[in-house]
Amino acid sequence: MGNLRAVLFASVASLAAACGGDGGSAKPDAPVIHLDAAVDAAPDTPPLPDAPSYDLTCLNNTAPTTAAANVTISGTTQEISASGGTPTVTGVSGAVVKSCKGDCTGPNSLGMVTSGAGGAFSTAPLSTGGTPLDGYIDVTRSGDRRTLVYPPSPLTMNQSGVPVLMFNTQAFAALNSLGLLSPPQNDTTNGLVGIVVTDCMNTPITEGVVVSVKQNNMPVGNMPFDLSSLAAQGAGTWLIANVPAGDTTVSATYNGMAFRAHVVTVPAGTTVTTGVRPGY
Repeated sequence: MGNLRAVLFASVASLAAACGGDGGSAKPDAPVIHLDAAVDAAPDTPPLPDAPSYDLTCLNNTAPTTAAANVTISGTTQEISASGGTPTVTGVSGAVVKSCKGDCTGPNSLGMVTSGAGGAFSTAPLSTGGTPLDGYIDVTRSGDRRTLVYPPSPLTMNQSGVPVLMFNTQAFAALNSLGLLSPPQNDTTNGLVGIVVTDCMNTPITEGVVVSVKQNNMPVGNMPFDLSSLAAQGAGTWLIANVPAGDTTVSATYNGMAFRAHVVTVPAGTTVTTGVRPGY
């Protein structure tokens, strides 16, 4: 069952690349300027060979004010199962994908589609009124855990390739029994939050990160679990169990730099996935 750990990080990490910000609107890398050293000054120390270089050009940038008149969200609904002790991720049909904003009731319910063969889905055009849309998708399927997917930033253009990875009942029970969620997840009153921390080009940030999950300005949930402690591929991905139901602010810092915070709504008994980036 240890392989389920690798599936776990994949289920969260794949979110950032497909639903990262405004469809790849990150600014290009800032130019690198080298100043000549003074005469007789010691030469610059070369960077370590494996030192990561992250694009932080969107840090504290200005929020977008306009959006396409209509946007769509498309992707695949996928089930994480653990039949026979071997975890698998399979595209599954028959998942109900609701497009939402706010509490997803009345006018905040923006449409509903059912995933088809292989889990493929595409929402109807969502009207933005020309301004960024604080939208998300809420996905349910019989036998699978309800999953909400929030983008890191308001929607301004179409989003494609969005993965919705849902634990089936048996796989989630196995995850709980592995001891990764300590104390174990209590779905009666709490939800499970997955966060991917990336740079402006949606590259996961592998060190120097502190994630924050708060309600009413107070930390909530278990201690964030760094999935890189289990597998190198899990770097940049964090899991926070036992987050009480309600509006929740997720954020992160990287080497002391505050990344953009945003609010997600965590219902009890659900998995909520999102990304945190330096800016919009």
